[in-house]
Amino acid sequence: MFEYWGNYMINPCSLCLANCCKTYMITVTSFDVLRICTATSKHYSDFTVLHKPGLIYDPDMVLDTTDGCGSYILGLKSHPCIFLGDYNRCNIHDFSPLSCRRFPHTLDSKINARFCPPFAKLFFSLKKPGVTTSIYKKELDQYKQIVKQWNRSPGKQADCIRFLLERTDFLADFAYIKKKTDQEDASASKDS
Repeated sequence: MFEYWGNYMINPCSLCLANCCKTYMITVTSFDVLRICTATSKHYSDFTVLHKPGLIYDPDMVLDTTDGCGSYILGLKSHPCIFLGDYNRCNIHDFSPLSCRRFPHTLDSKINARFCPPFAKLFFSLKKPGVTTSIYKKELDQYKQIVKQWNRSPGKQADCIRFLLERTDFLADFAYIKKKTDQEDASASKDS
């Protein structure tokens, strides 16, 4: 039942009741959604939803629409999270949303472990987040740019997620092609 990191320390999440996965509205980016779709072969509508923004949210992640309540945040179907499995374990941990893999570490290097048992808080203070801050910030910044593109000319709620995924897929393809081209250029210059 307990998960270990190497032979030394218990994974703090193995000591938990998954209150974060049962309580929080789990916000995601379109990059997270594409990773989950690719790894699970699920359609995005099986696990995503546009939530009405609550009191605490990043305004740069709010999606405006021309119908419904007008403003939404992209999230997982939650309360509890749709991917929470047996023994309160994440069924998609290896490709879960970056915010989940970083939890309870915040972007400003604090620990938000209010739902965690006290002994887990201690372990988290010793553990680094599962995703570096720079990788998470980079992806978050790219997502916010896509949201800004949508909000310049908002459409219907039904078209919103598809737009986000198409733009994200384009950026991912572009980044892959650029990386491949850079590698080929570097290889060609070594051969010369």
